[in-house]
Amino acid sequence: MENQEKDLKAVWQTCVQMAHSASQRRDTMNNLFVTLNLAILAAISWLWDTKTIFLCAAGMIICTVWILYINNFKRLNAAKYQVIIDLEEKLGITPMKDEWEILGKTKRYLEGTKIERILPLAFAIGYVVIAVLMITIKRPEQAAKAAAEAAQAVQATLPA
Repeated sequence: MENQEKDLKAVWQTCVQMAHSASQRRDTMNNLFVTLNLAILAAISWLWDTKTIFLCAAGMIICTVWILYINNFKRLNAAKYQVIIDLEEKLGITPMKDEWEILGKTKRYLEGTKIERILPLAFAIGYVVIAVLMITIKRPEQAAKAAAEAAQAVQATLPA
């Protein structure tokens, strides 16, 4: 019986380490997506021409993939923590379960996943705004340029 309890504790400890490792991978993934989006925004600010719309589309795709990854990690972590909680009940100590119950009673606690989703949504909204601005502002610029060229052509035909 004592060996079984030791084995359960060892499995519990391994599961906790694996959950921590998954959280670290999640942080690394979020950092990667932030870096990609900042690089796209830098390229957009540098180019600011018709290619900008394609960069905005690429940014939207990256944000969509980012949200899918966030959701995937949420499911992965939920499964890992459920396994940990089940092991705790077999061991007769439930620190992880107790922590989640305490957090569940706190109105100020926001799930990390809900907070994480704000960043890709903010980037996505930014890409939409930039694309709309690009479409609406670029056309008046082209029209103004064409009007200026037409005015120069008319002036060139007028006698001095």
